[in-house]
Amino acid sequence: MNRDIGKTLTVIRSDTRHNKGFFGSLAALFYEVYQYRDQIRSVYKKNFRNSYNGTGLGVAWNFILPLVPLTVYLFLSQIRVFPSFEGVDRATYVCFGVTVWFVLTGFVQVPMSIVASRTKEAMKTSIPLSSSIVSSFADLVFETFVRIIFVICIMVFMQLIPSATAPLVLVVFSAGFFLFFGAGLILSVLNAIYKDFERVTDIILRYGLFLSGVIFPIGKSDISILLSNVNPFAVFVNASREIVFEGYIVNWIPLLLWSSAGLIIFLIGCRLFYVMEFKLREIV
Repeated sequence: MNRDIGKTLTVIRSDTRHNKGFFGSLAALFYEVYQYRDQIRSVYKKNFRNSYNGTGLGVAWNFILPLVPLTVYLFLSQIRVFPSFEGVDRATYVCFGVTVWFVLTGFVQVPMSIVASRTKEAMKTSIPLSSSIVSSFADLVFETFVRIIFVICIMVFMQLIPSATAPLVLVVFSAGFFLFFGAGLILSVLNAIYKDFERVTDIILRYGLFLSGVIFPIGKSDISILLSNVNPFAVFVNASREIVFEGYIVNWIPLLLWSSAGLIIFLIGCRLFYVMEFKLREIV
């Protein structure tokens, strides 16, 4: 007697995902993350504990290393390398801006690094790439939390009181997530095809640190303002600073335009990533 009678055979093909629309792809990715939530949690805990095995300080490095860049900028601000800023001391201005910069660039770099680092053997596991990306985002969230605590300590030391609207910076971060994470998903797929995208992105981000008002204020000339408005990093960095330290956003229009574009880019990125995942995993 054939015991296989009545069993269902599921055939996985890369082209089956093309039937999903933008929202269908987004829902499918959310379901993947939910389905593998336990694995995501265990992978993050394992990486957190084992990142610095064999070192004297152990997991303490997870708290120390995120602060190293901020301490460098803190030192430079104390020796007055950076100019003065209206209403905000140099240390707080620069360290807060760098913290926002790491968040926004992390949204772009995490999906690119995960897809680029997966080997052929790892790609053939049952765990989807989306789950690996989310587990790495947990690292970004933790590092951001450590940096924010450091910035708060600087503000307390400098006796700088944030505005009452400071918690709304999370809304700005959320809008930035859609834009930059969507771009990161698109770039991760393109980089899997052409490796130059990762290198070009790295070059752009290195220069972008100095062109986005992160450590040096953007000029007030018409050309400087125009360039900052077309630079999404500058828009979100400035909006975050303004809402925390001034209590309001001076120019809402660029933020609204980039936030609206971010929703579109996010949907496009999710669908492209979902449709192309089997090819990225080299299953087909």
